[in-house]
Amino acid sequence: MNQSYQDVEARELSTASVEERQQYIWVDVRTDEEYEEAHIPDSYHIPVNQLEERIHELEPHRNQSLVLICRSGRRSELAAHFLAGKGFTSLFNLKGGMLEWTGPLE
Repeated sequence: MNQSYQDVEARELSTASVEERQQYIWVDVRTDEEYEEAHIPDSYHIPVNQLEERIHELEPHRNQSLVLICRSGRRSELAAHFLAGKGFTSLFNLKGGMLEWTGPLE
C-alpha cells in the first residue's frame, strides 16, 4: 500500500478515550472563521492555504501521529498529501471532518 496517510472515521475518534485522543497531534486546516466557531480542544490551527509557509510549526511533531481536520475531510486530505510530500510519515485524515465529529469542542 503506497498511501501517504490513513483515514480515521470522525465518529470513531469522537468516542475514543481522552488517553487515546492524546496520542495524536491535532491540526485543524479550516479557515479562521470555521476554527473560531468551534474546534477540537488543543488543536493547532493552520489553514490549508497557509500550510506551506507555516510548516515549521509542525516540525517538532514530525515523528508523531498527526490528525488533520477540516469541515468534511477534503481539505485535510490535501493537507495530508502535502505533508507526506514533505516527509511526514504518520498522518491521519479525519474522514467526515467536523460534520461528523461528536467529541469535545471549544
